[in-house]
Amino acid sequence: MPEAEKPANLTPAVQEVVVDVPGWQQVKPRIPDTQQRRTLEQRRSVREIVFGVQDGILTTLGIITGVGVAEADRAAVLISGFLALLAGALSMGVGEYLGRKAEREVVQATIDMEKREMAADPQGEFTEQVAFYKQKGFSAEEAEMIVRRLTKIPEIYLYEMVRDEFGIDPREAEDSGLRAPLAMGISFAAGSLVPILAFISPLPVRFSTLLSLVLAVVGLFAVGYYAGTLTERSSLRKGMEVALYGCGVFALSYLAGHFIPPLFGHAPVAVGG
Repeated sequence: MPEAEKPANLTPAVQEVVVDVPGWQQVKPRIPDTQQRRTLEQRRSVREIVFGVQDGILTTLGIITGVGVAEADRAAVLISGFLALLAGALSMGVGEYLGRKAEREVVQATIDMEKREMAADPQGEFTEQVAFYKQKGFSAEEAEMIVRRLTKIPEIYLYEMVRDEFGIDPREAEDSGLRAPLAMGISFAAGSLVPILAFISPLPVRFSTLLSLVLAVVGLFAVGYYAGTLTERSSLRKGMEVALYGCGVFALSYLAGHFIPPLFGHAPVAVGG
């Protein structure tokens, strides 16, 4: 009968696994990057585009078609539409920036907490990381060997610790660029222009309202089609999906404006006409 393995064989003493690297507590998590990952990150920006365009179309559509029906005044429609475009684009851009900033701060706080734990109990953190690798299918000896080698590269060791324990990518703490906020704000503005264009035409306000609805559906389909080109799904199906969801949101807004105000003794609100 084989002799039971002693825990000491699997979790060497601290001095055997922790390398005294000057300034290691100031290192940032790092892992070799790849062109494939950067390409994927660029494609994932479709989230801001789809969200911004769809919100811009639906928000502005509801405002200007409501004004168009209530006022039948083209100037009032255009003023309200461009005000909605400006306020919405700024709000979406600033909201995206502040949201990502808060997310980065949470991730950075988690990294700092992990550093403190590694400094206070290096043996415990080493043993914990060995356990993670055993859960991935490595034998006890293999897991111990991998983690011991990781400790010799503190920035990668820290990356592995944060990723495995908290399930987050530490690189999120470094993404402080303005690409996402600008994409969100510009996408909202672009989406807002779609229904506004109908009221720039010389058509009567009633027909402009109908044209605005048609352009909104076309715009929703177009952004969905574009999103579909970045995936393995059918672009046509993706376009239909986004258009149908948008129509559903607008229909619910219309029904809410038509049926809810009378419950409180108020006349129906012309949301979207």
